[in-house]
Amino acid sequence: MEESADEAARRDDVLRMYHATKEALKVIGDVTSSTVSTPAPPPVNSDWIKVPASDAYSAYRPETNGHVFHSPSNTTGRVKVHLFVNTISEVLR
Repeated sequence: MEESADEAARRDDVLRMYHATKEALKVIGDVTSSTVSTPAPPPVNSDWIKVPASDAYSAYRPETNGHVFHSPSNTTGRVKVHLFVNTISEVLR
């Protein structure tokens, strides 16, 4: 029993998607393993600052759970993500 042209095209598409996903997971793993987290400094007592009632909500800053996340080679991470997005978009065409 031979494979039809549609089945062959579908198989090729699935294989391309598999390889693109495998590469994407490798990039994500590389970025994750090179990301470093450092604790934030202790909070500063700012009780002495008077905030007008109209600015009370604009002074809100979300919690960071005490950590600041950064990548030691941020440019490399951007390049890897860019390559990943290009790879996925090529496969989906």
